[in-house]
Amino acid sequence: MMKTIRRSLAFSFLEKYGVTAIGLVGTLVMARLLTPADFGVYSVALSVVLIIDVVRDFGVGTYLVQERQLTPAVVQTVFTVSLAMSVICAGLLLGITLPIAAFYAEPSIAHILPLLAMSFLLGPFSTPSIGLLRRDMQFGKLALVGLAAAAVNLLVTVMLAALGFGYMSLAWAKLASTMVTTVASIACRPVFRAFFPSFAEWRKVATFGSYASATAIINVIHDSLPQLIVGWQLGFGAVGLLGRAAAVCQIPDRLFTSVLQPVLLPSLAEQARTSGDLKRTYLRSITYMSALQWPIFLCLAMLADPAVRVLLGAQWDAAAPIVRVMALASLSLFPAYMTYPVLVAVGAVRDALVSSLISIPPSLLLIFLASLHNLEAVAATQLITGPLQVYVAVCFIRRHVPMTWQEFFAAVGRSGYVALFAAAPSIIAVVLAGFRFDLSPLATVLSCLGAGTGWLAGLWISKHPLLAELQLLSMRGRWQTLRPAWLRS
Repeated sequence: MMKTIRRSLAFSFLEKYGVTAIGLVGTLVMARLLTPADFGVYSVALSVVLIIDVVRDFGVGTYLVQERQLTPAVVQTVFTVSLAMSVICAGLLLGITLPIAAFYAEPSIAHILPLLAMSFLLGPFSTPSIGLLRRDMQFGKLALVGLAAAAVNLLVTVMLAALGFGYMSLAWAKLASTMVTTVASIACRPVFRAFFPSFAEWRKVATFGSYASATAIINVIHDSLPQLIVGWQLGFGAVGLLGRAAAVCQIPDRLFTSVLQPVLLPSLAEQARTSGDLKRTYLRSITYMSALQWPIFLCLAMLADPAVRVLLGAQWDAAAPIVRVMALASLSLFPAYMTYPVLVAVGAVRDALVSSLISIPPSLLLIFLASLHNLEAVAATQLITGPLQVYVAVCFIRRHVPMTWQEFFAAVGRSGYVALFAAAPSIIAVVLAGFRFDLSPLATVLSCLGAGTGWLAGLWISKHPLLAELQLLSMRGRWQTLRPAWLRS
């Protein structure tokens, strides 16, 4: 099992870092080929699609991963349920296309939504293959699928944008990447028998799927509705700024948590079945993640102006203040990535839904009220909503993983010192520049170099547990050592 986890994490690193690199190239290029309004129109359309797509997914892929006794009938039922939901959701999306376009007084949306609806009909054919690959921890094949889809997405987007397709280049690229995902996943894990319709196990699939999809719907609404609200109140240009700022702030997530997410649920489920020490796993995970994310977000808050200029270009300078606020707000979200995997692994998928229902509606209300003012106010709401959501989630986790709040805060105490040491050079640079954030290229480079040195110094001075893990990784020097200590049972 340990060897499998090591290999899985190695391939997960390969896929996520590869996809992140491709996405970064896409961000650099597309920010110069498309306007904020182009991104805004597509973001609004995609937000509508993502909300409906959660219903279409119905959590059936996750069900395949966690199901203890997997039979051909279960796999066939998963495909059948997924296909039925996809047909219904594609019809729903087509039905609301014209009303959505009329609501926003933007005919362009009516061109995007039908194209994205086509991807719904392809999804069910990749669901069994991807679910079984995850269950079997065949992350090498999943990496091939993910990298191929990302590469095609980038190629199609850039090519069509250069030809003047504007926002439609993003929609066509989305459809093309979905087609590649479907074909590649079936090629890597052929399960043609799954395509025979069956409702033999529909009760078990429906019970799990109802809770899983309801949780996902609430969270997708939380992620997507702000863009819809901002587009309604402040215009598509503001949506574009908010979306690009969020993309910049999501880079740490892509670097760390997105790598672990595919492996977490299978590993934690195995620990739960074998009575592993989930408390130790959870506390170690937040210890390491806080030491990785806090320094990056603090530095990003200080260096938001040059970061936006480098990543997006001068036309996006207005996004820098939004990035600064969102980076500071993201400091509280370091344990969020563990919430859903832990609750599902211990059989508490219902708690995941309840926790979202408690914390997310107040967050959306604050965003709506802030949108009546300006975009900066919308971003500032995350300073309140982030800690609220994490507090509620940890309360539910403590029901199943016995730990005290003192143990929780003790696990991340040293990470605060690490973050301050890493951010000190950029803070000093801002002070020396007269409290101006638009630092010169030289000051920016020196701040980044100082951040790396300060991070290592902070680990050493505070005797942070992550330092020992890095030393172990360095001594072994093999891909097999990529399994973090917090996944060891």
